[in-house]
Amino acid sequence: MNKRYIFLAGFMLFFLSACTDQKSIAEKNADEMLQQLQDEEYQQVTEAYFSNALSEKYPPSELQLSWEANRGSTLEETSHLETTADEEETAVTEEVIFDDAIMEVHMVWNNEEKLESLEIAPPEQELALPDSVVEEEMTIEAEEGYPLDAVLTLPAKEDGPFPAVVLVHGSGPNDRNESIYSYKPFQDIAYGLAEKGIAVLRYDKRTYTHGEKMAADLGASISVQEETIDDAVEAAAILQDEARIQTDQVYIGGHSLGAIVAPRINDEADTAGMILLAGSPRPLWEIMYDQQIYVIPDNLSEEAAAQRKEQAEAFKDLAARLQDIPPIEAMEYNFGGMSGYYFHEMDQYDVGQIALDSNKPLLIMQGEADFQVTMEKDFAAWKDIFENESQATLKTYPNLNHNFILSQGENKGTVEEYNIPGHVDEQVITDISTWIKEQAE
Repeated sequence: MNKRYIFLAGFMLFFLSACTDQKSIAEKNADEMLQQLQDEEYQQVTEAYFSNALSEKYPPSELQLSWEANRGSTLEETSHLETTADEEETAVTEEVIFDDAIMEVHMVWNNEEKLESLEIAPPEQELALPDSVVEEEMTIEAEEGYPLDAVLTLPAKEDGPFPAVVLVHGSGPNDRNESIYSYKPFQDIAYGLAEKGIAVLRYDKRTYTHGEKMAADLGASISVQEETIDDAVEAAAILQDEARIQTDQVYIGGHSLGAIVAPRINDEADTAGMILLAGSPRPLWEIMYDQQIYVIPDNLSEEAAAQRKEQAEAFKDLAARLQDIPPIEAMEYNFGGMSGYYFHEMDQYDVGQIALDSNKPLLIMQGEADFQVTMEKDFAAWKDIFENESQATLKTYPNLNHNFILSQGENKGTVEEYNIPGHVDEQVITDISTWIKEQAE
């Protein structure tokens, strides 16, 4: 055996031995930390195990929120699902089994035996259709050549007629469940409301199913009318003509962009009322500008941060002027794949005033931990409009994010937190159900 081979073989044995030691130490620390979490020693855990960087992002109060939201009553056992190591860090995934719950904890330890990352989450599981609920596949076709797959969710043990909700998606191509990262909020809402005696119709968005065809057919003239409103109006009409549905109790349930345009949908569909989830009466471009400023990373250099802010300001200045130029000219502008005409068309409608003038009941809901549509600007704008108006019920929810799911973890306040599996808070579904039933009284 030559000397080089002997050296390499020796190095590999040393490296494997070092990795084995790293793994053992990390697993031991993980077990001890998990027991301390179960003993509710949150301050001690952050002081003993967290790196400085993680401590800044994940204070004891947030650690407590994440742990207590997912844990069960009595810790029965922990098991190591996977441990991997390299020269710089060791990743450990543990399954934590309680008497009435299971969670997974993902940890990344550095060579100083400190945590650089910690994620606490229930295992990602497909939500099963409840026994008390049935679903029927349907098709929605508001415009010839643009059929959309849809599903009607109904209570199984009653004949109806039922009150019903049409769920309307947020921005971008969305499937019927409004799937985003680990979330499926529309599926959660549909199952939850159907269990409470309310039918729900949800469908794949037109840009999800026919994005390329829309671009070819409409080019820069695509607006929220073709993207969202027409199909929602058609969905409401289907329910209003369905024998199993209370035709005078069909509601629009819009989320994010869907909530912004819900007053326009109601104006065309003449529904019984609107449920606005994380919506806003402000112009879409204003909201997008605020989001661009918010997501500028703190660790950028001063020069890079200034450049990002300058780009956001340029977008804001141009978008603000679009409403005052001819539509054909607005089509010449492009904002990251969105035509300037899209914003121009939306700016022709004051959705807050349309909602007020509708005289229809509104349920306006907002997660207090929403960083995309905010309490300070968007919910406050709704409050200004409806402060003295009995037609609107306004509700907020502590610790819920833009999707009305618990906001938690080291990435709280960023899109990355949506990677932690979660479901729409049960109180939100209960409040929607209660409000709908109150309207029929």
